[in-house]
Amino acid sequence: MKDFRVLVIGPRRGLIEVLRQRRIPFSIWQQSATFRTSATELNVVAPLWNSAVKIREQVRKSFPGEQFTHVIAGTEASVMPAAVTRRLVGARLANAATSKLCRDKLHMKEHLAGFGIPMTRFRADSPDLDPEQLFADLGSPVVRKFRKSTGGRGLQLLTDPKSFSPGKHGVSILERFVDAPEASVESFISDGKVRFVNLTDYHLKAHSNFVPAVFEESVRKTLLELNERVIAALGITWGMTHMEVYLTDKGPLFGEIAMRPPGGYLMNAMSHAWDFNPWEAFLAIELDEGFEFPSVVSAYAASEVLHPGVGRVAAVRGKSAILDRQGVREFRLKVKSGQQLDARNTLGQDTGYVVHASDTPEERLALHEFIQSTLLIEMDAVD
Repeated sequence: MKDFRVLVIGPRRGLIEVLRQRRIPFSIWQQSATFRTSATELNVVAPLWNSAVKIREQVRKSFPGEQFTHVIAGTEASVMPAAVTRRLVGARLANAATSKLCRDKLHMKEHLAGFGIPMTRFRADSPDLDPEQLFADLGSPVVRKFRKSTGGRGLQLLTDPKSFSPGKHGVSILERFVDAPEASVESFISDGKVRFVNLTDYHLKAHSNFVPAVFEESVRKTLLELNERVIAALGITWGMTHMEVYLTDKGPLFGEIAMRPPGGYLMNAMSHAWDFNPWEAFLAIELDEGFEFPSVVSAYAASEVLHPGVGRVAAVRGKSAILDRQGVREFRLKVKSGQQLDARNTLGQDTGYVVHASDTPEERLALHEFIQSTLLIEMDAVD
């Protein structure tokens, strides 16, 4: 076995489990104390800075003189820290410019627009914007997003010029709202080539993801071609990517792409759909190892992400029926009666999940509908 020593920034549970299974020494830099390491490894809890200067200061403070063969980013916020850290600790290098583009939605879209990638109209947020002109240019409604956040954190839907208040320049991006179904493309890349790709259908936005998606062949082909064009335009030569798209009547529109594994329990669903461990594949790609990817679908899987909204939980019903249902592979519930729930400010917040797998797309849809109608998190009425 090669003499690997890995620094994980923004750890993910599946990745940590694979590192431990392979007995690869690793250290962690995490934003909150979620994961523990052994007494012989470093476990740093510190902000995942957006500033290259602050990242360098943090690395020199937390990992003085440390050398790592590889630095792996597990979350969106850790992509830029990982890119900067690699150069300080002697690790395998990635393209820093690419990492920066994939971290900033505005720069990403400005760059890709130059390559003719289809996307909705957008503008940089600025205190100097004229609201009337903004809505004339983009149409209504307008979506405001933080440029360096994920999961819908801080997203605003602005319906008319009166609802627009100037944001801080350089913080947000403004886009024309797209009312269309959504999908994503997950890719494993090495030596500049896509080695494996999965299509995901956001069947119920923010809650239900079908893996793999079942699209018409023309749609599937167009999505794969768009994915290849985006990866090439950004100069991504290795790693895992997660590209989100809008499926409009006129064809797919690019939403954004991330250089890290997806959330929404998609990795869990992919493992059942394709009969392989995507975390093992992700680690192999990061370590520049070979990996034998599956070539055929094993099952039609889905991840059902649970969150009933803000309020107090009155009752949870249907748990036994879900556990007894054939095809349910994973089920975790994080709430109980009487618990107070906050608003869901990001897609990463949930109260549990169900992952299921079926032999056919039709059986998957039926099981999805059964779960939606049977597993009920009832909330007290709001006065």
